[in-house]
Amino acid sequence: MMPPQLLAGLGAGALILGFLGGWTVRDWKADSDDLGAIQQADKKRDELTKRANDKADQLETFLAGQAGQQITDRNTIREIYRDVKVPSDCAAPAAAASLLEAARNRANAAASGKLEAPLPAVTASADARP
Repeated sequence: MMPPQLLAGLGAGALILGFLGGWTVRDWKADSDDLGAIQQADKKRDELTKRANDKADQLETFLAGQAGQQITDRNTIREIYRDVKVPSDCAAPAAAASLLEAARNRANAAASGKLEAPLPAVTASADARP
């Protein structure tokens, strides 16, 4: 028969080994949970980055499409005001008012997502006065 002190020592050793083994397994599970959370966060970050890049591409495409119209508008305004003598009351010619109104309508349409046809050519003479 084994001495009781030896049995108590073996029991205490088994208890300590069981505790340390459980502690180690629990640590592994916590590490695994952390890794899963990090992987989910990486996937979410990649998805959000892709969505942001897609929106940026859409904006760049839209701005590139608008660049030609901006140049046309600027040249039209320059042509309207090229030989106009500015009176003291500084009223804008009718051609400029219609150009600015059309630009405002295009901006409102773009903001609402309903793009309309480009600005028609100006028909008023360049030296129109109010």
